[in-house]
Amino acid sequence: MVEDRKVGVGIDFSKNSKNALKWAIVNMADKGDTFYLIHINSNSSDESRSKLFAKTGS
Repeated sequence: MVEDRKVGVGIDFSKNSKNALKWAIVNMADKGDTFYLIHINSNSSDESRSKLFAKTGS
C-alpha cells in the first residue's frame, strides 16, 4: 500500500498557476494525500490577501 503523500504546489494567483494546481489535483492526488499551497510574497501581504479572498468575500 502506498503511503499518504505530501505535495507542495507553488502558486502566485496567475491563471497559469491556478491551472497547474488543478492539474496537480487531477493527476496526482490520492485519498489521504495532503496538498500544501506555497506562495511567497515579496510585496505587500495585503495585496495577496485581497486577491485570495476576493471571490469568496471572506
